[in-house]
This record gives sequence, structure tokens and C-alpha cells, in this order.
Amino acid sequence: MLLIEIAHPAGRLTPADHDLLGEAVVGLFLAPEGHAEETSVRARGATHIAFRELSGWRTGHGVPAADAAPPLIITVTVPRSWRDEAGGTFIGLLRHAVRRLDDARGWHRTEGSLWVRVVGVADGDIGLDGRPATGADVVDFLTEDFRSALANGSVAPPPAGKLLDPVCGMTVPDGRGAIVLEHDGRRWGFCAAGCRDAYLREHPAAVA
Repeated sequence: MLLIEIAHPAGRLTPADHDLLGEAVVGLFLAPEGHAEETSVRARGATHIAFRELSGWRTGHGVPAADAAPPLIITVTVPRSWRDEAGGTFIGLLRHAVRRLDDARGWHRTEGSLWVRVVGVADGDIGLDGRPATGADVVDFLTEDFRSALANGSVAPPPAGKLLDPVCGMTVPDGRGAIVLEHDGRRWGFCAAGCRDAYLREHPAAVA
């Protein structure tokens, strides 16, 4: 669940700009390196990017200059637990995506013209396919196909020095700061606390 709305002054971004910025967001948030294909397919389907043109845009200085980078207000909506853990990362990725557009257009963005809001939706207020859900339900939905493949023994082992996240399939470095659990003699790594918690719900005997 990654819902991104990009608001800008009416007429200031072209359809080509929308395409460039949308592709930059997808490329940064859903980079293929280290992700399981099964999870990536589900994540792509649950990622939605839309643009909203707003008329009458004003700042404290008046109407934004027509030859400058247009101001943007980006709202990204995720489960609350994701916001608490990775809100800063989301903001950084969106900043980099906007920079790609600015570089392509030769725009110099003035300070205070890009705002990002990370909105966390509480459990029960998430409507997954129109049904009330929790952040854990979203994780389960995104990782269902990979977890089935792992249970069927059709997942390749991770490269040397990496650990496999048994929930989403990402490979993570096995080193200092890694989120790790051991269960039934196997060492697992996790890309985030959400995946670790999902594994613990199914395997409460796992230990750090």
C-alpha cells in the first residue's frame, strides 16, 4: 500500500513531466535489487501515483513564477506502522524523484517549494480491496505469493554474506545492525521491523 498524490499549480506540469516523475517514484520505491519478484509484482499493483492540478495557487510572495520550478505538495499514505518506521526514508526518496524532474527541466528549486506529508493510516481504517484491514494485513497481502514459494522450496538461497527475509523475500546484509531471528536452526534477516513482526506472529518461538 503506497498511495502518492502530487499536487501542483494548474498547467505547470505536462503529461511528460507526470510520466517522468511517476517513473522516478516507482524506480526509487520499487527498485528491483534485492526484492523477490513475487513481492515486487504485488507491490507494484498496490502502488498508486496520481497528480492533482490546483488552481489559484498562491504563496506568501504571491503567484509562483512561471519560469521557476513549480511548488509541489506530495502526500504519501501508508499504514501507520510503516510511517513510524520509515517516514524519513519515504521523504528522502520523494525528494530524489523530484530532483530528477528538476534536473531534466533545468529547474532550480527554491527553498520551501517542496513539501512532503507522510500520512499513517490506523489499523482498521485501511480498506484493502474495500475491507477493513490492518498494517499487518497489508504485509500479509503483499508477501503472500513469496511466502507460498518459500514454503514450496522454490526460493533460491541468498548470496554469500546476505540473509533472506522469509516474509518478503528481500536479501539483507548479515552484519552489524541487521534485524535477525533464528528459528529451527536457521538464521533469517529482515528488511524492516514489520517483516520481523509478521514472522514472529507465525513463529513465536523464534529468537533474536
